Amino acid sequence: MRKYVSQFIIRIIFVFILGTPLSLFAQVGSFQLYTADDILTEIYPEVPGPHEEVKLHLKSYVFNLNNYYIAWYLNGNKVKEGYGERNFSFTTGKSGEVTRVQANIEIAGKVYKKEYRFSPAVVDLLWEAQDAYAPPFYRGKTLPLYQGKVKVVAVPETQIIEPKDSSNLVYYWKRNGKNVIGASGFGKRSYTFETDPLVYNEIIIVRTNDRRENSFAENKIGIHVKDFSPKILFYRMDKSGRILTNRALNRFRMISGDSVHLSFHPLNMSTVKPNFVDLFVSWFINGEEREPQDFARQDELAITTGGEQGEVEIKVKLEGIQKILQTTEETVRLLFQSKE
Repeated sequence: MRKYVSQFIIRIIFVFILGTPLSLFAQVGSFQLYTADDILTEIYPEVPGPHEEVKLHLKSYVFNLNNYYIAWYLNGNKVKEGYGERNFSFTTGKSGEVTRVQANIEIAGKVYKKEYRFSPAVVDLLWEAQDAYAPPFYRGKTLPLYQGKVKVVAVPETQIIEPKDSSNLVYYWKRNGKNVIGASGFGKRSYTFETDPLVYNEIIIVRTNDRRENSFAENKIGIHVKDFSPKILFYRMDKSGRILTNRALNRFRMISGDSVHLSFHPLNMSTVKPNFVDLFVSWFINGEEREPQDFARQDELAITTGGEQGEVEIKVKLEGIQKILQTTEETVRLLFQSKE
């Protein structure tokens, strides 16, 4: 039985050989066991910027590159050569300037080429606290708190793309070491998120890819949420109801007369409702808690001493209704004096 099976297999092989075109054998004969892909290149930094040193290192799991001749070319000019020359370094040019690097590795009479193109770019990152409150004409920048909403905007700079043309780039966003797939993509130059109550420092990284230049840029920022805190500013209101935001009572506390109309403003807290009705508000006068005189205008308080002179202590406590981690309190002492 084994004899017949062996003869059958031999006949099949013989028929296959006779029926196979010679061109197929030619293709098999030209098959290359190794290619340039068997030689890997480590590049540091992975995304170099302008005027930055770049280091390249060749390695292979197939060849012992220490035994072979390697020549390095920079913009077409041979700048380094020798056996086992696996390392090469150079400095990139200005933003958008293209640098070409090529490594030729000679192995058993065959040359394997590794070619790279570097076109450094710059991308700046700007951030703003989107729902943080600031009073009218406030000169400072609002700061993000825990559970606050932050928007980060990438402003790229390349050779052929100006910031106004930034929609032509592909953006890859990463937050605290994790890729943000939903925020990444073509023309997505901004990323908005709510700060994590468990993270002290929000690390945002963006990588841009200019497909027309085939260049990359990368940058990162740290937003130290734990270093920011809310503050309450107190202002006087005139008889017409206009808030005198040119002078806060936190510093100027002397009151001429026996009455004052106050308005507080929760600097940096996440509030977007008129009169801050999205906050829990507690007023205290000389240590005694008082309900707001008008819940629709809970940010205001009218005080009169009935002609008496002296100091009155006023304290306000605030807490976010939905963002309960945002709390603060502030005390102001007003000295009432008679008009002269």
